[in-house]
Amino acid sequence: MTNKLHAIFEQLKEQSRAKGCMPLQDSHGVKLPESYLSFMRILGPGSWGGFLHFEAVQYLSTHAELLSTFMDDDLKEMLEPTADVLVFANSDNGDMCGWHLHDLARMPADDCPVIRIAPRSFDEELIAKTTAVFFEKLGQGADLFGVGGLPLRFQSRPVE
Repeated sequence: MTNKLHAIFEQLKEQSRAKGCMPLQDSHGVKLPESYLSFMRILGPGSWGGFLHFEAVQYLSTHAELLSTFMDDDLKEMLEPTADVLVFANSDNGDMCGWHLHDLARMPADDCPVIRIAPRSFDEELIAKTTAVFFEKLGQGADLFGVGGLPLRFQSRPVE
């Protein structure tokens, strides 16, 4: 993890009084990106800017796991391209952010791109070439969700 990212996470932690969470483990049989694990160690689950919500590692689910019980067979076919996206964050607007499991399985986790699945669709968009870049963009106020940059504010939430 870069010093820049660590500084962003520590700034969020200081203003939020987040406690972080330990221990962390990988999910779905794959190694998770170190920048994500560091974020969770320092801050734990909660909401960035009151808009983007991060679940505890033990609650990570794929796009298919989140939606398939609510879908008929025709819709499940449409879900196929994003079915294996392991969702690590979701927005108030319904955006989901994650990594393709097949990427996490075949390449170093820190090199995997972050995918945004648009709300009410199965369209995916690459929003950052790595998880570290994703967090750097958030910390710099990039508009990743069409609502403007998110405030550098974090509200932690206890792990249940």
